Amino acid sequence: MFENKIKSNPFLLSIVSGLLLYLSFTDYLFFVVFIAFVPLLLLANQYLNQQISSLKFIFLSLISFLIWNGLTTWWISLASAGGALMAIVANSILMCVVFVTTFSLQKKKGKNFSFWWLIPFWISFEYLHFHWDLMWPWLTLGNVFAFRPELIQWYEFTGTSGGTLWILAVNILLANLLIQKNNLKTIFKKISTLIFIPFLLSMSLYNFRSKQISNTSTNSLNVMIVQPNIDPYNEKFYVEPLTQVYDVFQQIHSFLNDSIDVILLPETFITENIYEGSSKEIFQYSTIKFLRDSILSKHPEITIITGANTFKFYSNTDKIPATARKNIEGMYYDIFNSAMCIYKDSIQIIHKSKLVPGVEKMPYPALFKPLESLAIDLGGTTGSLGKQDIPALLKVKNKIPVATVICYESVFSAFVSQFFKMGSNALFVITNDGWWGNTDGYYQHLLFGRLRAIENRTYIARSANTGVSAVINPLGKIYHSTNFWEKDVLIEKIPLLEIRTVYSYTGDVISGVSLIVLIVILLRRIIYTITK
Repeated sequence: MFENKIKSNPFLLSIVSGLLLYLSFTDYLFFVVFIAFVPLLLLANQYLNQQISSLKFIFLSLISFLIWNGLTTWWISLASAGGALMAIVANSILMCVVFVTTFSLQKKKGKNFSFWWLIPFWISFEYLHFHWDLMWPWLTLGNVFAFRPELIQWYEFTGTSGGTLWILAVNILLANLLIQKNNLKTIFKKISTLIFIPFLLSMSLYNFRSKQISNTSTNSLNVMIVQPNIDPYNEKFYVEPLTQVYDVFQQIHSFLNDSIDVILLPETFITENIYEGSSKEIFQYSTIKFLRDSILSKHPEITIITGANTFKFYSNTDKIPATARKNIEGMYYDIFNSAMCIYKDSIQIIHKSKLVPGVEKMPYPALFKPLESLAIDLGGTTGSLGKQDIPALLKVKNKIPVATVICYESVFSAFVSQFFKMGSNALFVITNDGWWGNTDGYYQHLLFGRLRAIENRTYIARSANTGVSAVINPLGKIYHSTNFWEKDVLIEKIPLLEIRTVYSYTGDVISGVSLIVLIVILLRRIIYTITK
């Protein structure tokens, strides 16, 4: 009876799958991700058995992905309605293309199809979303376990692609069992085994790492995490930069003492446009000079890490990147979303590498530079920004290497792991999450930090302009967090662990293997077509 109902209403399959995928990205229903693809796979089975047409299969698949993307990331519209519409529709179409192509290739070959083909196709698609100019890894399936990090302590070996593999394997096995009309006892036995084994491994790792971390004697940094709570729409880019810095000094000055090692300030806290000249030149800017005179001259052992807007010019001998702009004098320059590490007598600057498409960069600027004016305006600098191709560590107190990532970069698992392969002992995240208001957007972004902590077994200090600022331990536990949209200061000891995980060294192996398998599948399909 169940199967007949399913066959009679493929539209219901489409709707249910979209809703389950959305619910999996919510706090208390994340576990439905283990059945979320099943209705879509049953729909694919109907298509492969010629019970529905190709056009209907495409349409219904697209409906599922539109529901998932729309309900999960609707909050982008608070920053830009047009940008949200573009992101939701474009990503849904991409997902639909991947899903439909997986089974269309098999239908042409005959009835010996397999749902398991979806794994290399989907993981390769997620890998693409980490690396191309339209990157949008927010809905990576493995991200859902940010709600329950105790289930995926083995991410220290696999990263989020391991979670995606787990999710797809359970869904595919369940769909196959339903189609083969297995009884409920058989279905429960096989599915529970596939879920229980990774969970058991996770619990063992949790206990092992807990003891290891608690028994490890290590150095630490005393970090002041500042949450200024400056409205990004009505204040941040419209109030005098020096006024904002002075207000924050008033917020933190009573906490200042020689025991503080680092003051961590959020993304683009310094809104004054800073030219990347010598340290001596940079210290002449009013905001930087104030920080030096009011804090660093009195507490010279403190390091200030802050977000800032910076720019630099290119000489005639430099290779001019596609993102460069030209001033009225004909000189090329780039603007950057930067992190500045300010010491008493010198300054280190790194640039954001992973830029938000449509906001901080026009995808493929070499081709679409003329369309730069269409970039979404969130205040401050708009259009394509420059970026840093090779990650670099900041040196706290001029000697302690720490990874500092800016906002969106914290969603990129393999990117963050590079810093730990380079020798980082802690992770700082500076961000500005106020664009989306009190929605799931800022909360999901906070939780994704848990995954980076587990993958690299590191402590994370997170400074967010409007919240949530927090500390995350190497097991993915969030503690000493602030409230959203409240001015606050946290002073926390951040242990400097020298643990190096497999993932920190190897990066995303599962995606690499999936790409190889996908290439083999496509080559075989091409050869089959030619020989036929």
